[in-house]
Amino acid sequence: MAQQSDNNSRSGRHSAAKLGTRSRGLLMLIIGLGLAKWQVYDPLHARNQGLEQVTVYSLLVGLAVLLPVLGAASIVMGDRLNRIFEDIRIDPKRLNWKSIAVLLLMTLVAGSTWIWILLELSAQGYR
Repeated sequence: MAQQSDNNSRSGRHSAAKLGTRSRGLLMLIIGLGLAKWQVYDPLHARNQGLEQVTVYSLLVGLAVLLPVLGAASIVMGDRLNRIFEDIRIDPKRLNWKSIAVLLLMTLVAGSTWIWILLELSAQGYR
């Protein structure tokens, strides 16, 4: 009897851990989409709104791109995403090919989005 209740409490803790991971994913998704609206959508539509000056921050654009992706992955995958990222810890003493590939991919996606936004704003006449 005691063993059965012990198993139930373990499964309850496991469900709470999944809920926590997915809740964090939802929070990352909401924050990322808010940043994307503020730092990507609004500046690209500033000409339609009649704004003469637009300010875009590279760090916020990078977060606006990466946070929704990581948030959606956390919602879909739950704790499995944490296990995947355990292999990809950024530690200078133990860099492996997975860590380098993830870092390069994240940099490429965020950097190319930043450059695309700058080119689009330049084409609209902003400096």
